[in-house]
Amino acid sequence: MKKIIIILSIIFFTSCKKEITELEFEKKVMAEIFSSLIDSTCVDTRLLFKPPPPFGKPIFDKTGHYVKTDSTKATKEEIQNLKEWKDGIKQIENDTSKIIFAFNPVLRRNRKNIKDNFEKHFPKIIPSESKTEANTEYRFEYQNIKLNNKFKIKDISAFPSDRNVFWETEHNFIFSGVVDYTRIQFDKTKNHGILYGGFICGRLCGQGFRFYIKKKNNKWIIDKMVRTWIS
Repeated sequence: MKKIIIILSIIFFTSCKKEITELEFEKKVMAEIFSSLIDSTCVDTRLLFKPPPPFGKPIFDKTGHYVKTDSTKATKEEIQNLKEWKDGIKQIENDTSKIIFAFNPVLRRNRKNIKDNFEKHFPKIIPSESKTEANTEYRFEYQNIKLNNKFKIKDISAFPSDRNVFWETEHNFIFSGVVDYTRIQFDKTKNHGILYGGFICGRLCGQGFRFYIKKKNNKWIIDKMVRTWIS
């Protein structure tokens, strides 16, 4: 009986160690690609909501379909409007203020069947199927990760939980939207992976992505991103 207990204890602690090791591996990979994910997902909505003004005369074919715009026919007013638009864009681009995004640091396991998507992008690579519901989520510690550009993220818990007032709240900083990601689902060799992410910039504004990541030259990179939805 003592021998059986010892053997079961060894199996139990070995399993726990393996599970912890896999989770720590995932956290390490997420930390390595996190700044690239933010760059790929987030945008400065001040630029997004500032499209160029009309400039020139639109040309249509006989059926009424748009063909092109003749910019040589631009009016003085359109020329002035375009100049002001360019000056406004340059002012935003030169602004050194931090652009804040709300971020949910609780990363949950994606429950979609990724097998087909995985094999289409990574031929002959077999995704690893989770056999347990343990550790379906974890809290990602992002605070010490250095982001590129002017981006900065704040825990979503610092924002109103009521979505009816979320987008109406005024801030004393440049708020650009909400970003979130799922956990990473790896292949059996732990050299390839898939995760999902999304960026919401308003009640009816946002887009989602599927990220294919892989290990290249001993470094994790985003191999491809595919838009999965847009609003």
